[in-house]
Amino acid sequence: MKILLTGANGQVGRALWPGLHHFGDVIPTTRDGHPVHGMGTVALDLANNRQLAQVLDAARPDIIINAAAYTAVDQAESEPQTAQAVNAEAVGQMAEYNARHGSRLIHFSTDYVFSGPAGAPWRETDAIAPASVYGQSKALGEQYIIEAGGDYKIFRTAWVYSLHGHNFLKTMLRLLATGHRSLRVVDDQTGSPTAAADLARMVLLTLTHPATGLFHATGGGNTTWCGFARRIFSHAQRLGLIEHKPEVIPVTTEEYPTAAPRPAYSVLDNSKLHTTFGCGLPHWHSGLQHTMQDLSPTYLDEISALRRGLSAAGDADTHPNNRRCRKEDRVLNQ
Repeated sequence: MKILLTGANGQVGRALWPGLHHFGDVIPTTRDGHPVHGMGTVALDLANNRQLAQVLDAARPDIIINAAAYTAVDQAESEPQTAQAVNAEAVGQMAEYNARHGSRLIHFSTDYVFSGPAGAPWRETDAIAPASVYGQSKALGEQYIIEAGGDYKIFRTAWVYSLHGHNFLKTMLRLLATGHRSLRVVDDQTGSPTAAADLARMVLLTLTHPATGLFHATGGGNTTWCGFARRIFSHAQRLGLIEHKPEVIPVTTEEYPTAAPRPAYSVLDNSKLHTTFGCGLPHWHSGLQHTMQDLSPTYLDEISALRRGLSAAGDADTHPNNRRCRKEDRVLNQ
């Protein structure tokens, strides 16, 4: 069995790659074709439809796992064509290939297809109303897959994090290393933090299941960005990364405007996932604990060394590694 994995250097792609070898030959792709952890990859820019066609024709995959996406949410507002090319047009191209050749397509979508308040977690049958260019491009990608038909699974997820790439957890760890005593974090957006490792494990468990359709797949429970930050700091203290947790000051979305609007409530109902496959993702508390326990000794040493350097330098505001960060006034929003 041949498995084409796009975005092999991303959070979900990295988490999936090792387990996929148990199912067949993996053909990993990255935008630049650079090795990932010493392993070679195939260059594939999803904005280039001709290159995508060439890779599909050469690989002849039995399974396509699309773990790549244009995820620069705010930048997408000024680059709508690029966001649509990657998140919609390329997805539609994969979906057409999948339906035409009788392969299987696994695709990841987002909570950003929803917007506004909700009285209960969003279900797969609820009407979508994306408020951002990013959300609109992902919604269109979903539509293309469904219209193409064939064997597909779309997993909508949210607030994904890992120890790789750019995400909220990595930002928090970096700010801890640079000595912030207090942080203002958005507290009126509610969602479910999802560990990339947990999401990948679920996909591997369902990979060969015959079910087709759209499924919500996030960590259990929910919180705000502010609550997420506080729990990260608690784990960091237990791991010995910090002696004292920084003060987390809740702020509103209105106080921290962004180019792209964020969903105020993006908790997803995972009932269909459990009913269909008999499995799901653990509570987000568990996912975060296991992720932070995987911090390598080298990584911990690097953080400790940086903190010692900042302490020796005195004021973190004037340290070369922290010139763009105000120690007392950092505002965070994913």
